[in-house]
Amino acid sequence: MATLLVLAATPAVGTARADAAPIPPPKQFFGFQPGTSGKLVRFSRMEDYFKLLADRSPRVTYESLGKTTLGHDYPLMQISSPANLQRVDEILAENNRLANPRGLSEEEARDLAAKHIPVYYLEAGMHSTEVGPVQVIPDIVYRLATESSPEIKKILDKLLIVVVPAANPDGSHLVTDYFNETEGTSYTRTYPDLYHPYTGHDDNRDWLLFTQKESKLRIGVFKKYRPVVEHILHQAGSSNPRMWVPPWDDGISDARDALQMQASNELGMDIVRGLYSEDKKGVSYGNGYGIWGTADIASFETFMGSALVLFETASLRDLAYPFSSSNGKPLGNSVRSMRNLLPYDKSTWTLEQMVDYLETGVFLGLDSVAKEPERWSLDELYKVPRNAIDSTTGPWAYVLPAGQRDEFAVYDLLKVMDQSLVEIDRATAPFTAGGKAYPAGSYVLKTRQPMGAWVNQLLGNRPYPDARNCPSCPLLMPYSEATDNLPIMFGVTADPIASSFSASLERVRTLAPDAVLMPQPPAAHGAYLVEPASEGVSQFLANLQKQDVPTFRAAAGFSSNGHAFAPGTLVVPPSARARAVLEDTSKATGLAVYATDTAPQVAEFQLKPGTRVGLIRGINNQAGGWLMWQLDQHGVDYKVVSADDYPRLSALYDTILMPDGISQSRIVNGVDPSTVPERFRWARGVGQEGWDQLKQFVLDGGTMVAIGSSGDTAKALLDLPADHVMLPSPFRIPGSLMRVATSAGVPELWGMPAQWATWSEGDTGWRVTDASKAKVGTSYPNDAQPLLASGYAEGDAGLRGLADIVTFDVGQGHVMISATDLNFRTWPRAAWTVIANAIYQGPSTEVPAA
Repeated sequence: MATLLVLAATPAVGTARADAAPIPPPKQFFGFQPGTSGKLVRFSRMEDYFKLLADRSPRVTYESLGKTTLGHDYPLMQISSPANLQRVDEILAENNRLANPRGLSEEEARDLAAKHIPVYYLEAGMHSTEVGPVQVIPDIVYRLATESSPEIKKILDKLLIVVVPAANPDGSHLVTDYFNETEGTSYTRTYPDLYHPYTGHDDNRDWLLFTQKESKLRIGVFKKYRPVVEHILHQAGSSNPRMWVPPWDDGISDARDALQMQASNELGMDIVRGLYSEDKKGVSYGNGYGIWGTADIASFETFMGSALVLFETASLRDLAYPFSSSNGKPLGNSVRSMRNLLPYDKSTWTLEQMVDYLETGVFLGLDSVAKEPERWSLDELYKVPRNAIDSTTGPWAYVLPAGQRDEFAVYDLLKVMDQSLVEIDRATAPFTAGGKAYPAGSYVLKTRQPMGAWVNQLLGNRPYPDARNCPSCPLLMPYSEATDNLPIMFGVTADPIASSFSASLERVRTLAPDAVLMPQPPAAHGAYLVEPASEGVSQFLANLQKQDVPTFRAAAGFSSNGHAFAPGTLVVPPSARARAVLEDTSKATGLAVYATDTAPQVAEFQLKPGTRVGLIRGINNQAGGWLMWQLDQHGVDYKVVSADDYPRLSALYDTILMPDGISQSRIVNGVDPSTVPERFRWARGVGQEGWDQLKQFVLDGGTMVAIGSSGDTAKALLDLPADHVMLPSPFRIPGSLMRVATSAGVPELWGMPAQWATWSEGDTGWRVTDASKAKVGTSYPNDAQPLLASGYAEGDAGLRGLADIVTFDVGQGHVMISATDLNFRTWPRAAWTVIANAIYQGPSTEVPAA
């Protein structure tokens, strides 16, 4: 184990206070040393140990912040000197004062910082199959709880350490329980399915919209504690450096604070120096993890001032077994360079080594910040938000005009800003800004506020940074995505206003959907009407289905009581049950319900009551997990399709969804049932017979909705008359938003604007080969405007004229395919309307105007 900072002998069994029981070291408590090759401590046992430490040591507290998706506790520990732990509330109050610098001079801030105890945040277990970071936490906490060396005393006296031992507790339970249960069996040792119930490995890509329970609990920690350092422990591929540490790679958003960025780099370099001093070979930095262009991974806490330090250690075989090179040569990059000064010289890497590197690095980071806590408090807590307030660059504010086409999307966007401490104002009277008139009720988000840089990051549509390692070097592509522009994702207008303006504003203290009044009940032959233009209409559709309320959709536009209604408008015959459902959903979404005493005289489609929805998710398919979350949020009644279902698909389902990533192989071959326990055999392959049964489901009248790469699967299954076009190099779109145009007369596109943006991860489009058998729903326009709406695209001219969404009638059934992932991490919210329309439209019945 790490020897750093252990200058005084540590007893085999630590002691706390005189009246407390002895504290057993981890090896004694667990029966083996955590970090032993081939062994993993169950996370439930770790929780027991953390509680014991808190019970017996005056240096440790333990609490559960709340419940996870699967109902587990979300643990957090506070670690510091007993004196500091007795004044945590005072420390946090000082945090808040420094972090809200209005009215606080730099001299006053210096005086406050000189005696302040900054918070150091340590996190493991975001990605649950990266087991080493979680396994090292007990030893780190034990040392802090019991060790009496001067170095540990300094750390405890100078810092308040907040430890989240598993940022995804559900996954840590699943992975460690499964690893122990499969010991001595022929089953795979790695948990085979999503280790977060919805997001899987994407759980740290939820730091943009904060959709999951765990994400909300996690950002609550940052809002409460405001740490100056956010230290996250991860693992990378087996052939990567033995450990990667900042400095970070390019590129950099112009909304990022230079002081915060340099703090990350400086702390990383201090840690690297200490690791080299400990002869930890194979530690590298730079040339990777360029995450600073967007906010999806380096999230809002970095805009608060937290210096983000990432450890990425090389992974092992079967989670916890030694990994060896196949040729006997040293692992990782053996070329000595300025970013790899001490190359690794062994052909094997073990769990013992991994936890040793991690523990050494963590204590180096703690020691570095403890040496000058006042500087960290002043620079990160005070100066970063002060710099945002005093900024002279970028827009002065963003205005979200009242009366937008999708007010629910406006509310959805503002929720992201509200939960990340953004100050939101609303106009109480009309005003003019940037030469444009805005009505009362418009929202104003100023950028000269403590979280103003975050506002500018998410609402500004900045070009992709010119990120190069040298002037003549090629452009660096982002580690994750190239855009995080929320207005375009949500289909919302957010106007940047360059200069200050006057308006009558009130602070939004509690964000909620606008209150809407239900109309008077219509006459018996009338109807309730709901416009189709909002993603919130999906909730109306699902709720009406659940309560078995007859629902129609107008196939053409019409007028009623002087109001124009678009094709796709929901037409609901009046009843007490219908009114109750519509009223409840209207309150939840802020969307208006209209009424007419005369039902519209247009052709309609009657939705099938109780539409049965199936999801072919495939095991460990993240896109399927995200789709499950969306379906659950909108109240859609669905079921994951099991291999057992294929002989009777038509009897079970009306619509089958296939998320991005469902290939023919996933369906036909699936998971090998001999490698997994019985509970995972729902995902076994169905063979050629099942493949044919899926085809017959559509031919017999079923609806199939195939998103992203699953469109290729649908084409192969049904021989659809469309070719997926591949574009020649240079062509690349690294996670960006691309403009598409909507075709009229395609029900799946009801409610969508004439132009909007779809999400592309290098996706192309379809060329329809028989127009008589297909309807193009959206296509890349042939106009003079750039196709790129936000992010980066190269060689995209070949997309012009290609289709993205296409629908087909096949046999008695109906199919919709898209070349792009319409539900990528739930980010392109504007596209959800298309999926919701497709779910219910196929099984509906056409009703003539008469």
